[in-house]
Amino acid sequence: MGKGTDKLYITHSEWSSGDNYSASAGAKSRSGGASFRRLPFNFCAASLQPFKNPVCTRSGTIFDVEVIDSWLQKHKTNPVDGEPLSAKDLIKLNFARNAETDSRTPGFSDGRGDLIDPVSYKVFTDNTHIVAIRHGVYANVFAWDTVQKMNIKAKNWKDLVDDEDFTRADIITLQDPQNAASRDLSQFKYLNDGQEALLTKEQEEERKNGNVN
Repeated sequence: MGKGTDKLYITHSEWSSGDNYSASAGAKSRSGGASFRRLPFNFCAASLQPFKNPVCTRSGTIFDVEVIDSWLQKHKTNPVDGEPLSAKDLIKLNFARNAETDSRTPGFSDGRGDLIDPVSYKVFTDNTHIVAIRHGVYANVFAWDTVQKMNIKAKNWKDLVDDEDFTRADIITLQDPQNAASRDLSQFKYLNDGQEALLTKEQEEERKNGNVN
């Protein structure tokens, strides 16, 4: 991609530079203008690019499955926080999409639409409080407002997508706008250790063609 086009990824130089990055336009932190670089909600925490086949950890960090599998073949830790991690700990994320519309979400121009809440159909953004309800090896993804109103307050402990039972302990926070620090790139261990963002084979090909830095 040329310099005049909108990129669908974060380059290594962008996160490591003094320039700010956030999904909303890279605005400076309101507290003293400090630099803050937030990972967009639909990006893999290891590749720093839009995910295609998302999985998450119990703590809510999202990875593309191919990327994290490659990492775990060499390491036994979460690249973001350094905590122990194995493939069996990963949870497949089921995102609903509004296939009848063109996607406004960067990286999702595959004709299947935006990532949405499956009940309210509201499009997810970097300002949406997003949670997943875990059922063993998979989890369905919702807006927190939906779960809070239609499950917790209604005392209805059935998943609104597949009617499976769940408990409060099965709710995983994927993004909380009130806790943006959890997606702050400057806190990612593998980046602070000097390692590059991890790429899939497809992304490696794009890099060779000059589309990914």
